[in-house]
Amino acid sequence: MNYKAGISNVSDTALWVAGLRAQESGRTDAAFHDPLAGVLAGARGRKIARSMPRGMLVAWAVAVHTSAIDLLIAQALGMGVDTVLNLGAGLDTRPYRMTLPSRLRWIEVDFPNIIEYKDAELRAHRPSCRIERVGLDLLDLPARDTLLAQYALQSATVLVISEGVIPYFRNADAAALAAGLSSLPSFRYWIMDFDNAGVRRMPRAWARHLQHAPFLFQAADWFKFFERFGWQPLQVVTSADQAERIHRPYPLHFPLGFVMRALPAAMRRKILSLSGAALMRKQAPIPSA
Repeated sequence: MNYKAGISNVSDTALWVAGLRAQESGRTDAAFHDPLAGVLAGARGRKIARSMPRGMLVAWAVAVHTSAIDLLIAQALGMGVDTVLNLGAGLDTRPYRMTLPSRLRWIEVDFPNIIEYKDAELRAHRPSCRIERVGLDLLDLPARDTLLAQYALQSATVLVISEGVIPYFRNADAAALAAGLSSLPSFRYWIMDFDNAGVRRMPRAWARHLQHAPFLFQAADWFKFFERFGWQPLQVVTSADQAERIHRPYPLHFPLGFVMRALPAAMRRKILSLSGAALMRKQAPIPSA
């Protein structure tokens, strides 16, 4: 992996998130326990997590979204899913920390350097299900389409996870992925985190730190964007819902946290309900106007 200071590419954001998951796991009121997050984050991942602006707010979001997606995965597995395809898996360790059916096939796809690093670091650890890893650039469309078609033929019911991936895709790339997944009969469910706060620019506090891994996706309504390709929300867990479930109020961090805490409860809940995680189910695509 690249060990330069700071975030130098999208792959480095995996270290950032692993560092935040390690932080969460060390809390006495942790929303989830990920003992391998610290192993994978290493000193550099922890340093990135400490150095990023609005660190308390991002750590809160990671705790809320990660635990929400855990819930949605458990729900999807109760619907007959036999294969989980985690696209842009990064340094996620759910096959090691969650109780999963031993016959479940869990496939992780990410850049080759991430996969090589993860394979090496987790070699001595045993997952709870069958796990496979593939090194692939998700924007290499011919290679991606070949891989997806292969897994579609080998599985009866596939759940796709794209946690933290879509923000780094351009709209055309997100559309191509949605259409490609929709075209494969056995790909029936898709879990993603979402942000329906509308089209907005990256906060200036992050711009310098994420200049090599900018947020590219822009949609006023994520659900309407993906609905065009046949993906409709089956279960939505908003940040407001999950924060209440895990007893984690929005951080009192200046200035945004103070502003949020000063708002009426109903308005604060409305704002926090604009983001979260969703389990999508494939339906017929909506015809273009």
